[in-house]
Amino acid sequence: MKTDLRRFLAVTAFLILGVSVCFAYQDKPRDVYIKVHPSHAYVWVDGKPANWGSQTLRLEPGNHTITVYNYGYELMTKQVTVEPGKNPTIEASLNPTGSPVSGPAGRIQIEGVPDDALVFLNGTTPGFFVGHAGEMNNNFWIVQKLIVPAGKQELFIVSRKTNQPIWSGPIDVQENKRLIVYVEGPSGSKNARMVYKDWEGGKDPTPEKRFDTLANAVSIAVAPVSAHLAADTPKILCDQTGKLTWSSANAAQTVITANSQKVAGGPSGNVEVQPKQTTDYQLRAAGPGGVITQDATINVDPTVKTSLTVSQPELRFVKVGDTIKEQESANLVWSASNANSVQIDRIGAVSGANGSQSIQATPSNTNQGEVNETQVYKITAKNDCGGSDTSQVAVHITGSIEPAVVAEAVPPPELPHTATPLPLLTLFGLATLGAGAVMRMRSRR
Repeated sequence: MKTDLRRFLAVTAFLILGVSVCFAYQDKPRDVYIKVHPSHAYVWVDGKPANWGSQTLRLEPGNHTITVYNYGYELMTKQVTVEPGKNPTIEASLNPTGSPVSGPAGRIQIEGVPDDALVFLNGTTPGFFVGHAGEMNNNFWIVQKLIVPAGKQELFIVSRKTNQPIWSGPIDVQENKRLIVYVEGPSGSKNARMVYKDWEGGKDPTPEKRFDTLANAVSIAVAPVSAHLAADTPKILCDQTGKLTWSSANAAQTVITANSQKVAGGPSGNVEVQPKQTTDYQLRAAGPGGVITQDATINVDPTVKTSLTVSQPELRFVKVGDTIKEQESANLVWSASNANSVQIDRIGAVSGANGSQSIQATPSNTNQGEVNETQVYKITAKNDCGGSDTSQVAVHITGSIEPAVVAEAVPPPELPHTATPLPLLTLFGLATLGAGAVMRMRSRR
């Protein structure tokens, strides 16, 4: 009995150990090899910098976002699923983009930071990345150049290991000058010393390739940013639409805003807008070659204009009892421009920009007597932009309201006071005698 119990416990322990080992193996990070071209391209994993060049990434099982970028090439982003027991290989061959770059330009040289530190201009997302410090810190046997459009720029140097800024600040790139940025001081409080020297290469009119490498000599030529924003019409009425059209080149980020709210984005395009008041639209195109802003204004006219006329300002109304004997009518003609809400007192809401309405003489006072009343019709029109207008017209109603006429019985004609019934009796007697004589004559025959 004891032997069986020992065997059961041993088997159970073995199974528990096996399951534990299995789960531990499943949770173990896997090696993911990524091969990049060009060889200086930088790799980000889940938004954090890994390193430049082809490398082996140690990734936890699950889904990951791999971003590979090199200035002068199209950015590539891949979704990778790391599974237990598998060591995938990723190929990231970037396609070159953009034409060669011409001046005026200056050159930046960075000293005092690790070679794998990331260098950005005017932003810190991959689209603003211009290279790692090891590509721009040599001016001896092998010349490494970062060529940048002349003007004010914002420089960011970021640690690969911590993804934290090593140094950042404004710089002024001068035409045909080499700006040497010496980063000095302890971590967390580094300063930068700026030194300018003449750069003869800036006078060469030959356009530079955006990224060029020969042996270890690297040349990075950053293209200037350009942008344009226009409105198809400078003025609209309320509830009309306007169209914004924009374009940009060499920008990593292009955004159109109005009143601090994003309206549209992207390198180029068009968008319909329907502002309710005069609005300024701002385009900001930013890239490693600079920041360009453009403005466009659409003026909104909120003015509402109304008109109200009547075809006949004097109307008659006659009523006798319950019967209307006379009731004249007229035609109200109205218009309301640049409005989306129109109301006419005594009628109600109407639609459209113009119209007509028939009205009748209908006094509000129904008491018997003379009718002498003035009625006012008022139109009120409004729009969503705060505009409004009113117009009015008066109609004079005259006439009367009379009681019903009651018909009276007609009395028989009166006899003259001198008349007596005797003549009638005489006539009746004579007629009787005549009739008797006629009857006797016929009987004799």
